Amino acid sequence: MANSLEEESLEKLKQWLVLYRDDGAYKVVSKTFSRERALCVTQLLADGHGKEVLSQMEKCSSSTAIIDREPLLFAFALCCKSTDKNTKKQAEMICDKICKTSCDLFQLLKFHNKLSTTKSWGRYFKRFISNWYHNQDIYQLAHNASKEVSFLGWSHRDVLRMGHLKPKTDEMDLLFKYQVLGLTETKKSFGKSEKESIRKLLEFFTAVHTAKHSDDVQQVTKLVALHHLKKDHLRTVLLKEKEIWTALLKEMTIQEMLDNIGLLATIGYLEGSCEGSQTVIDKLRNESLLKEQNVQPFELIIASNYYKEGRKKGTAWQQNEKVINALDFALDYTMKNNVKSTNKRYVVGIRVGVNRNKSTVRGTMVLSTTAAAAGVAMVIKRGEEKTDVVFFTDTVTPLMVTNETKLTDVNNEVEEQVKKADEKKEEDQPKLEEDDGEEADIFLGMPPDPCDLVAPIQWATDQKKDVDVFILVTDANKSTGSKNLGEAIALYRKDRNLPNTKLVTIGLTNSNMKFANLEDQNMLDVSGFDAKVPRVIQAFVSEEY
Repeated sequence: MANSLEEESLEKLKQWLVLYRDDGAYKVVSKTFSRERALCVTQLLADGHGKEVLSQMEKCSSSTAIIDREPLLFAFALCCKSTDKNTKKQAEMICDKICKTSCDLFQLLKFHNKLSTTKSWGRYFKRFISNWYHNQDIYQLAHNASKEVSFLGWSHRDVLRMGHLKPKTDEMDLLFKYQVLGLTETKKSFGKSEKESIRKLLEFFTAVHTAKHSDDVQQVTKLVALHHLKKDHLRTVLLKEKEIWTALLKEMTIQEMLDNIGLLATIGYLEGSCEGSQTVIDKLRNESLLKEQNVQPFELIIASNYYKEGRKKGTAWQQNEKVINALDFALDYTMKNNVKSTNKRYVVGIRVGVNRNKSTVRGTMVLSTTAAAAGVAMVIKRGEEKTDVVFFTDTVTPLMVTNETKLTDVNNEVEEQVKKADEKKEEDQPKLEEDDGEEADIFLGMPPDPCDLVAPIQWATDQKKDVDVFILVTDANKSTGSKNLGEAIALYRKDRNLPNTKLVTIGLTNSNMKFANLEDQNMLDVSGFDAKVPRVIQAFVSEEY
């Protein structure tokens, strides 16, 4: 393989690992994996470039660029199934660097079984699994394995039994026995040991066992603090206790706290009368933590929408204005400090209100399509100085969004445009005459809501605007325009002499977007939306894979 061709293939591999495109689109949910969908990986392996593939994967695994670990783990499973001995040997050596957690291991096992013709494991894969356990720090592994006990139908007990794994140290023997036989049998074997490392491990597993079975709130609270236990170590019933959350929150990241904001609100932890609410407020106002943990705006937008909505499955909570203000503060800080600018020129086109059957986003049900679209516009405008935000139907209306515009104001303006679009559609409807005194069918011949995806591109052409990135955000399943989107962007590039202008089309409620030309590397479809999508767009635009 020529060097230039090899470099091009490795670039495609990096893009595939970060922006995995399932049938042409980045899918927020329901990703599917197969050899046919991973041609950039299988071709490199077939051409004898397994070493380069694994080296690139190792770099991606430890990089902040990686967005979703599933593509990485599927590619790794392909390497483990390679016919090249050197590739398999290298994969074995870095197994713990690619599979960083128990859930990663279980995901890999699912892919490995999918690629296998038999359910049994050969000597290579048994050795591979053994290395995964033995290459890790025993205490970190104990904490990880006791927290992530099972996933995707796999458990550590299943893995150890199926692999017939033999421990190489006393410490690993203890861990294996605990996973397979439980605490009682483990104590029988190791309870009298005077080895400090054994006593430390046994003490930890005793604490985990107690936390999983005890109803004593004070006892478990002390165990959480002493042994750094996590939420997944505890019984679900204890997660209703405020004392437990006070202990858990001390070591929780802001992202983990935001993921649990609904539960915290449900048990009254965020109410002004609860002392613990100040812990949440202090974390949200801690600029150093916000920066260090790289909290992203949409993580806050999603949590804030959930909290402000004030209900969860029929339960309601009293909103605390101080918590809302802290969420707003954190959102403002992260938009100013945690969003990396690409220094590109953007046009963000919004058309929501078309899919009347789905008002919430696929992948993030707490967000309305209007809130998601407004959030995209605001975050990009705050991060990128040269950004135009427009609302489009079959025509385009520029929106007044500045660097100081609040999310609620953007949301209100989008809602107002949706209302105007609905009113205009009603005005444009042909009046149907009644027949024989019977009311006419008002739906007969009704045209679809206008959503011409080409309109923002045509507007930029007419305005002679030089645009590096178009981002179209919609809840429509199709374009009502007469022009093909791929042809329109190609014409724009030619007209403005901007051959690398990119186009991202986000289908907020769509399960399978198909607007992008698969041969055009500067077009990207996104099906659904969640907090990861802005990072997908960032990586696609900056080409930092």
